[in-house]
Amino acid sequence: MNEPLAPQQIPLPSFIRRSNQQYRWSPWITLAILLVQVLVFLGSSIYLFAVIDWEMASILDDPPAAVLVEFTQAAVLLPFALLILLCLVVCLARPRPGWHMAMIAESLILLVALQVYLSDRNQRLAERPLLFVYMLGAILVIVFMNSPEGRLLLGRKPDDIHPGQHG
Repeated sequence: MNEPLAPQQIPLPSFIRRSNQQYRWSPWITLAILLVQVLVFLGSSIYLFAVIDWEMASILDDPPAAVLVEFTQAAVLLPFALLILLCLVVCLARPRPGWHMAMIAESLILLVALQVYLSDRNQRLAERPLLFVYMLGAILVIVFMNSPEGRLLLGRKPDDIHPGQHG
């Protein structure tokens, strides 16, 4: 079977010239989207840590349940922020593995968010509105990274780099 043509391979009418601008900006758009997602997770976590009444928690030997819930909600976001930050660094160094790593990270975010949505009826791990924002963000990143513009980060397939040489 024939594989579908990549956006760069589609023939254009003679009056339209192909530009390299799209490829040049594609990695930076992806990195910016991932950075925004990291900032959302970190910002939410910092906000949730800021609303904790630390004086009440430090005075009592056994902190109240509300403090523990707020602390848990803030701490749950930090691993995701670090994971997406790691994906961002890998995307800078090696775009192809970084793309795959980012897709796996976004899938993990969706998997955990869906599990929390279905099992956390008391909203101990995440407030529902924030959970919906995290899920929407992960879905939008996955949709963008699977679009032709986002797939440009992958570059050519390793087989296509040297088509004249056979190993």
